[in-house]
Amino acid sequence: MSRPKYVASCSGGKDSVATLLLAAQHNEPLDEAVFSEVMFDETTSGEVPEHRDFIYDRLKPFCEKELGIKFTILRADKTYDDVFHHIITRGPNEGKKRGFVWPGMCAVNRDCKVPPIRKYNAALSPDTVSYVGIASDEQKRLARLDGIHKVSLLGKYGVTEAEARTLCEESGLLSPIYTHCRRNGCWFCPNASDAELRHMITHHPEMFDRLIEWEHEENVFHRRLTRKETPSEIKARLMSKPQPGLSSNQNQG
Repeated sequence: MSRPKYVASCSGGKDSVATLLLAAQHNEPLDEAVFSEVMFDETTSGEVPEHRDFIYDRLKPFCEKELGIKFTILRADKTYDDVFHHIITRGPNEGKKRGFVWPGMCAVNRDCKVPPIRKYNAALSPDTVSYVGIASDEQKRLARLDGIHKVSLLGKYGVTEAEARTLCEESGLLSPIYTHCRRNGCWFCPNASDAELRHMITHHPEMFDRLIEWEHEENVFHRRLTRKETPSEIKARLMSKPQPGLSSNQNQG
């Protein structure tokens, strides 16, 4: 009788990467790592560029060449462009473009991130075991796992979030995303912190300016990127403040 298939959900964040490393260290069965990539439009990734490069240039080759497992990249039929430009078909705002998604339960997660995962999971055998990156100090999340079809290797081996990060650092597999944020998310995320937004504005201005262009399109229902501010308001506010860690003189000129 053949054993079940073992699949690791992998965002490229510290917990999911540490799961891959633990599987290798403890000789746990692992056949495939699966990454769901949200797209901004047909050609531009929704991942912060540095993280996108880490996934394709570092993590994917590591899985395929060093771990000897398949690395599968999933994408939905819909992009963020599709979500933003969706025409509202009923209610008082009928006929308008939806605009930027609301913070909280993000529509991009619902329409772009989750559907390809569900489609992929539906094709798996019922006895497939999924490894999920939940650390040992996330007790409430661990309690929701059945321990049979959903398993946390971080929980099994008592690895905390901080220890997962250290494990990735020591293995040269910590995404550069952690230099400016605590978690990885889409570069247009409505729940992004000021540090994440500042990173896009200063390091990838041509990408952030596309959001400003969309903000000024006609017939848009929701023009705020976050709960309170439009992209242009965010850029004006953050660029008027000194960058953290720099003196006022270093921020001039």
